[in-house]
Amino acid sequence: MEDIEETTVTSATACSWLGIDRSTLTRWVQAGHIKPAFKFPGKAGAFLFERAEVERVQRERTAAAAR
Repeated sequence: MEDIEETTVTSATACSWLGIDRSTLTRWVQAGHIKPAFKFPGKAGAFLFERAEVERVQRERTAAAAR
């Protein structure tokens, strides 16, 4: 079984891979554009994302830029 650390990435890593800043990532989560795998407790709790989910959004952005 894969370790959760191998299948999830932090918000910072997701932002880096997607070339966006944290406020954009937060808006995308709120809009349903990207789905977090987990949110830590609290109003400012950090998100964790499945690698596959971040890669999906990354592919969509690349395809949209190619149009």
